[in-house]
Amino acid sequence: MICVSVMLAIFLGWPLAFGGGSNSGNIESKSGAKAATATVPAKQQMLQAVQAAVPAGTVAVESCYKRYQREVKLCSGTSSATCRLKSSDNWDLCEATGFWPDK
Repeated sequence: MICVSVMLAIFLGWPLAFGGGSNSGNIESKSGAKAATATVPAKQQMLQAVQAAVPAGTVAVESCYKRYQREVKLCSGTSSATCRLKSSDNWDLCEATGFWPDK
């Protein structure tokens, strides 16, 4: 454990003690990061773009959990446990893929 601590200290302390080489690479990476963050649109602009892309006459898509609740309410009788298990499997698949299976 002591050996690992010493190696970590050397690894992290080496650039501080002996310099990290030229600073031009650091300056370029910082300016590149600033340029990349400046091009990312704000959350509000992204929401407006998504709302503009969706046609006005479309129906809202039912969430996987809402569909699961509706399917479980339909389960009754002697095979209700099987029906609920199948509904929970379909819910899991819907969460993973984004689509309710049509089986």
